[in-house]
Amino acid sequence: MLDYQLVQAFAAVLDEGGFARAADRLCITQSAVSQRVKQLEDQIGRALVIRDTPPRPTEAGARLLRHYRQVLALEGETVDAVSAKSPACRPHVPVAVNADSLFVWFLEAAAAFARSSGTTLELFVDGHEQTLRYLRSGAVAGCVTSERDAVEGCTATRIGSLRYVLVASGEFSRRWFPEGFSREAATRAPLVNLDRNDRFQLRVLYKAFGDPQVTPPAHYVPVADAYFEAIRAGLGYGLVAKSKVLPGLADGTLVDLDPGLRTEIPLYWHVWKYQSDTLRDLSEVVVREGGRLLA
Repeated sequence: MLDYQLVQAFAAVLDEGGFARAADRLCITQSAVSQRVKQLEDQIGRALVIRDTPPRPTEAGARLLRHYRQVLALEGETVDAVSAKSPACRPHVPVAVNADSLFVWFLEAAAAFARSSGTTLELFVDGHEQTLRYLRSGAVAGCVTSERDAVEGCTATRIGSLRYVLVASGEFSRRWFPEGFSREAATRAPLVNLDRNDRFQLRVLYKAFGDPQVTPPAHYVPVADAYFEAIRAGLGYGLVAKSKVLPGLADGTLVDLDPGLRTEIPLYWHVWKYQSDTLRDLSEVVVREGGRLLA
């Protein structure tokens, strides 16, 4: 049987990013926090926290943290349901979303649900393949990712696919690709990436030209709408969601550099297997409305 006073101290260390901050939050001494975490590790028989700056959960710690988050969510919803008093606060759900989904469809899918249910959302934003780490660590209850296989204790449901076009502004295309989208031109022309973890463009360039890998000079613009604006402004070329580029392709301000390189990424909704009613309702909305908007 878990001692949830000990688990609370363990979770506070990870939430607050340190033992001292966890002590402040729990109104106990730092030594007491350390003792509770050590006692919990002794009871379980495994290390739960990597004593780094900031502290990180071990694999066992991440599983325990996911369990604790689920218990808190279910407990809070049950107390609200049976209490004679009005709920003191709204339901709150942390979710990880890839940057392009946030830009293209997620907010539209989730906004009506959040308004009608009174739920507040906390969004963690990262790349297609990186959002799952937030779910693994226990930081979020659900995530949108391109990864198909579910994490232990979670389920994965297909939402739909984001379709991408490799585009540049008309002026940029005329300057850098006057004779078409060739290996030599693609190597010289600057690319636009979201960040240094963004390998999506490079994978598509490898599909186009093979070995050796084409590695153009690159701009890094870590916000999806600003990334698109950078391409429209002529800073470089890159992959943008098809739904966002259709008007520009129609009026000629954007150019499809190679229709053969149009590609799509499947998206999945990963979520805790044991869900509160609020989380279950959100899951239904994300899968249903996300599928509709992506279609």
